[in-house]
Amino acid sequence: MRFPPRAQVAVTVVAAVTVLFAVLWYGGGRPAALVEGLPSPGLLTEWGLPLVRLLHDVCAVATVGLLLTSVAFTRDEAIRTAARRQVVWWSSAWALTALATIALTLSDFLGLPIPEALGAGVFQTFVLYIPQGQAFLLVAMIALVIAVCAMLKGAEPVLLGAAVFAALPPAYVGHSASAADHNLAVSSLMLHIAAAAIWVGGLYGVLTLVRRDRDLVWGVRRFSTVALCAYAAVGASGLINAWVRLGGLAPLFESRYGLLVLAKIAALAVLGWFGWRHRKVTIARLEAGAAQPAQDEPVGGDSAESADDGPESGTGLAGDRRPFLRLAAVEVAIMTATMALAVGLSRTAPPTTTDVPNVNAALGYVLPSISFDRLLSESRLDPIILLGIAGLVIAYLVGLRRQVWPVGRTVAWFAGILVLLYASTGGLSAYGPAVFSVVSVEYALLGTVVPALLAYGAPIGLAGGRELLPRFLANPAVALACYVASPVFLYLLGFFELAQSSHALHVAMVVVQVAAGLVFFIVVAGVDPLPRAVHTYTRIQLVGIAIAVQVAVGVLLLLGPLQAEDWYALVAVDWVPDRAADQQLGALLGTGITLVVLLGVLVSLVVRVLAARRRVPIPNVQKMDDRRQKK
Repeated sequence: MRFPPRAQVAVTVVAAVTVLFAVLWYGGGRPAALVEGLPSPGLLTEWGLPLVRLLHDVCAVATVGLLLTSVAFTRDEAIRTAARRQVVWWSSAWALTALATIALTLSDFLGLPIPEALGAGVFQTFVLYIPQGQAFLLVAMIALVIAVCAMLKGAEPVLLGAAVFAALPPAYVGHSASAADHNLAVSSLMLHIAAAAIWVGGLYGVLTLVRRDRDLVWGVRRFSTVALCAYAAVGASGLINAWVRLGGLAPLFESRYGLLVLAKIAALAVLGWFGWRHRKVTIARLEAGAAQPAQDEPVGGDSAESADDGPESGTGLAGDRRPFLRLAAVEVAIMTATMALAVGLSRTAPPTTTDVPNVNAALGYVLPSISFDRLLSESRLDPIILLGIAGLVIAYLVGLRRQVWPVGRTVAWFAGILVLLYASTGGLSAYGPAVFSVVSVEYALLGTVVPALLAYGAPIGLAGGRELLPRFLANPAVALACYVASPVFLYLLGFFELAQSSHALHVAMVVVQVAAGLVFFIVVAGVDPLPRAVHTYTRIQLVGIAIAVQVAVGVLLLLGPLQAEDWYALVAVDWVPDRAADQQLGALLGTGITLVVLLGVLVSLVVRVLAARRRVPIPNVQKMDDRRQKK
């Protein structure tokens, strides 16, 4: 039975709006009856805000999905061009809905109709100083930049990263930001949003663009792998977020919020069945028909409709493609309805939970007095970081299956993983936001010890391609700049207090420090093949400069002003009374750990030079380095 694309769109829209209104009615997010004498934003705001939020989320997902499709799911340049054109429109709509959300949220915030709220003289204050206004202003700005740059060929990977990042700020202004354990709640919600955008958006891109690709099987296979990973991330992060918000199993069945969470879990289970069906049945049919002769099919704006018009459509694979397309269309409709459920859930107040005693108001969790035992036993698990670490472990294990690899390099890699796990989720992560000396040790491990161990694990060599490290990053000056930028930004330019007070920025600092340090140590260690040869003497100079910068930063922390005074006053733990002494201790510990590693690398490089001098004449040392890089 033929089901035209326009009918599919209509069914999807009706299903989403129906689910949204039903959830708003059931969860209590619908407009309340007016009470005489009390301010009211009006029906336009109360109904319009959730509708605009749904449109905002749809535009965000479509933008992410089209960029992801262009980067990963097609090799057809005509389809990539079509994707870029669509990104212009979707990202422009994303920016407009973000701005509309600001106006509607201000109206809801003040309890005034939109014209009166905009004329109240507080709009500038709202967008610059209130989290809700800041978040959606940032989204609007990034979406606008994406719209302007979308047609730049080759910019899709950067724009994809920007689009995923732009989907995250709303996580900071919802119920999760006020949950008891708000760091874990916000982190899990950020992972949930990012994974859902990749999953749902990727399917949208496959359904609207890749369906017309001659190499459909290749694109669908790649999407299936990404979708499976995203599905797991969505499920795990959603369960974590629900647990934090509900505080146990009882509210899941005893509150309307909990019942709506169960409905969302049920929708996720249904979508999981669709994914299983794709992998086991429809993709197999696509592969079975891939050998049939193909016919040319245009990649124009209306060609999507023609894919279902007759047996000749689908580039000779109509009988095999149409089950996949129909199943994917229904899946997109269910996904959109689930997004509507999520928007309605965000307007539903979660049940009140019993207050946990001794929770630090600034940190959002209980933090007992510090001791060496607690530094080893306490933990602050973060789903984003854990997912990244799991990815590093799996990627290395996959590489080990393909070839015989030195045991020492394997040990170095997994030693780095263990240090990374402890520094980012163990006791250092728990006490770091409250104690300067602890966070300085954490940053020293993340920025120097972890990347050095990972670099000696030779991940590029294991992957079998020097091109994995971009040529410009292999430039010694760029690698050095990446490494020294972190302490300079943190302690010299005042970024440290922001990183301490914002969990999202702290997670970003974990990623940046490990990535920047890994680039630096890959270049200076010389165990991995590089796109360009680097002389051992150059490596020694890089390590020497890095040591000088780290010593300068350590001296600044020893003798300079106190870091993040306002934040530590807000945390106000009484078992760290002398902040100046604690900062001096942190300067000694952090700088000391960093210098030990850098000096160890320096000694290994000097030993290498001396050994080369004993074996060959000095002019031939450069040739040896060149040959080593080519192996």
